This record gives sequence, structure tokens and C-alpha cells, in this order.
Amino acid sequence: MKPSPTPMGISDAIQITNGSAMHGYGNWLTVVVSGLALVGSAVSLWETTLKQPQIELYVSENIQYTRDPYGSYEVFAVPMTIVNGGARDGAVLSLELDVKNSATGKVDKFKSTYTADAQFFGGRDDVREHVKRPKVPFAPLSVAGRSAYTGTILFYGPAPTGRDQDLIPPKSSFEMTLNLAMPPLSNLLEKALTAVPRPVTFKAEVPDFLVGALYSGENVPLRVTPGAQ
Repeated sequence: MKPSPTPMGISDAIQITNGSAMHGYGNWLTVVVSGLALVGSAVSLWETTLKQPQIELYVSENIQYTRDPYGSYEVFAVPMTIVNGGARDGAVLSLELDVKNSATGKVDKFKSTYTADAQFFGGRDDVREHVKRPKVPFAPLSVAGRSAYTGTILFYGPAPTGRDQDLIPPKSSFEMTLNLAMPPLSNLLEKALTAVPRPVTFKAEVPDFLVGALYSGENVPLRVTPGAQ
């Protein structure tokens, strides 16, 4: 007679159970690691390639006020940085500065008309000699993904109708709101994924100044109190 098989001991059963459990745990761990890798790849693709433009606007407190004698326009020189936190290129078509005189309540819209550099602030205007401070007509700005634009933009007020219509007299205070315009979005998905730039608001005071000095090329630095940026 053949000897009957030896019954499986308790320890053998435990080993088999543990082996099966470890095998299942290994499969589960592999699935989790693969899933995390897939999620990481998707996030990396989004951040580096697919993310829509995310435009943020930052304004320096070193804002200056002057006049353009070739038309008697009121002018604000505003240094700023425009940051694109998205992966795709963004564009800024124009900027608008709404200025409200705190004493009179009058509001004027100033448009981004020129850009200026150090030569503008070191130059002068002389209508009699046909001398103009150098400046460049404003063009829509292209801000590449993960980059920024930094520069000084000249905002021109509406065509003046008389000296008594000046918005900014000496020793006055006012409130300012800066908005930028981007190209219209083509579909609902882009609208859902593209953040709308927030306007920048602040208050400012202008000290005493001589109007004639401004028309020759002087600038008046404002005392700016930052608001929401």
C-alpha cells in the first residue's frame, strides 16, 4: 500500500496565503506607481505645453505725471511688469487707465499710446525748435509662456478742450484703475481654462507743480498708495 499523503500543516497553509497576499500586494503597488507616473506625465504636459496664458499685471509705485505740448495732452508714465504664468504665449492688445479726481468726481480714460525708455526721461520737448522726447507708438505685446514683459507705458488722456478741463491740477488726489485687454477667446474650453487678468487699483496724490515746466519735459512723481494687485 502506498502511504497516504501527509496532511497539509497549518504552517504550510499560512505560507501559501502569505505568498498569495504578497503577490496581490505587488500587483496593487505596480498599478499605483503606474497611475502616479501617468498623472505626473499629464501634469507635466499641461504645465509645459497645454496650459493657457495666465496673465498677471504688476505696477510700480514710481508713476509720473507730465504733459505733452504737442496737443496739450495729460500723460501718465507707468512702469509695469506683465507676467505670463501659462505655457502658451499670451497677447495684450491694449491697456486702459481709468482716473477719477477725488475732489471733483470727474473720470477720464487714459489709453496706452506710447512706450518710453531712459531717453524719454532724459530728453525735453520744445515746440518752437520742433524737438520731441523720444517715444515709440504702443503696439500689442506678445508675452511668451513662462516669461514676462517689463517696460514703461505712456498713457494719454482724451483730447483736451481747454485748460479748465484738466483732470489733474496741482495738489490733487485721485483714484486709478488699470485694465488690460486680451484677444477674444475662440471657444468655451479656452474661456474655462484662461484666467481673466485682474484690474490693478491704487490711489495717488500729485504735489504742486508748474504747468509750464511739464510742457518743456519735466515730470512729477506721484505719491502712490497701492491697492489690489
